[in-house]
Amino acid sequence: MSADMWYHFSMVGRITIARTDHPYNLVCSGYLVEKGRVLLVLHSGFNKWVPPGGHIEPGELFHETVSREFCEETGLQVEVLSASQEQGVSDRNATPLPTPFYVDLEREGFTTPALVQFFWVRRLSGRIEPQESEVKDVRWFSAKELSSLKTFEQVRYLASYAIKMHPSVHEAAGSSSSQNSQSKL
Repeated sequence: MSADMWYHFSMVGRITIARTDHPYNLVCSGYLVEKGRVLLVLHSGFNKWVPPGGHIEPGELFHETVSREFCEETGLQVEVLSASQEQGVSDRNATPLPTPFYVDLEREGFTTPALVQFFWVRRLSGRIEPQESEVKDVRWFSAKELSSLKTFEQVRYLASYAIKMHPSVHEAAGSSSSQNSQSKL
């Protein structure tokens, strides 16, 4: 196979495949769920509620973009969680990275279509402080509140999905069932 056949991801916001530019921006976002609520930002450009996220900067990996954008837009330090179990081992040649739980191609609100990866995140530290240059507000929403929220249908669906399927939901369920088991002893 010639070198021309190798896929190369350019970290300048464009995808280069076989040395040809393809018209997509690379974007990553994160969903944080705590106490049955999902955190969203009121994006200044879209004027809609969306998960924190943004474009990949040169030299960044996908999960690094999520961490940076989340902190910039919300003031929170987060850990990016993998949606799949780690396969294989890390060595000098290959390092497993967190995988997104959802990927799509978005057009509305973008001059160039965006290939967007969505990741689960967990709060590490910080307090909510909106970055006023990009977001107008940061708020927690329950599943019930999502139905009337000014947002994209895809965000409404994924936010609802996140409230049900975020790893923290399963961790909480596991700890309460283990507490119940212990209290029955």
